[in-house]
Amino acid sequence: MGKIMKAGKVVIVLGGRFAGRKAVILKSLDDGTTEFAQALIAGIARYPRRVVRRMKKDRIKKNIRIKPFIKCINYNHLMPTRYSVSDITLDQKYGLKDLRDPVKRKKAAFQIRMKLEDRYKQGKNKWFFQKLRF
Repeated sequence: MGKIMKAGKVVIVLGGRFAGRKAVILKSLDDGTTEFAQALIAGIARYPRRVVRRMKKDRIKKNIRIKPFIKCINYNHLMPTRYSVSDITLDQKYGLKDLRDPVKRKKAAFQIRMKLEDRYKQGKNKWFFQKLRF
């Protein structure tokens, strides 16, 4: 059977602080180096808010801002979807150990935020940027 949890696959976080949030798998860590199969994911902690035509430019800029999160989560706490987002990746210079450092983690989150906002502004993957209703 093929691998389901691949890089670029959209998942829904099932447990913890970000439960119900959508995320993208950046790297799957199921090669036997850890005791449990895990995935490094980047997701949306705060979704972009609604924008209407009569809003001013600065208000629109505030509303379309996305707050990301980067986390390493066990496969048991992720539900894969049929969707995939290919563009959102982390630079090779950021490893799993680098993300323990707060400064590097913040830089990586900023990089992810820029990529997510670009995709949102282009109008791609609309389902990914909408809050999950449950």
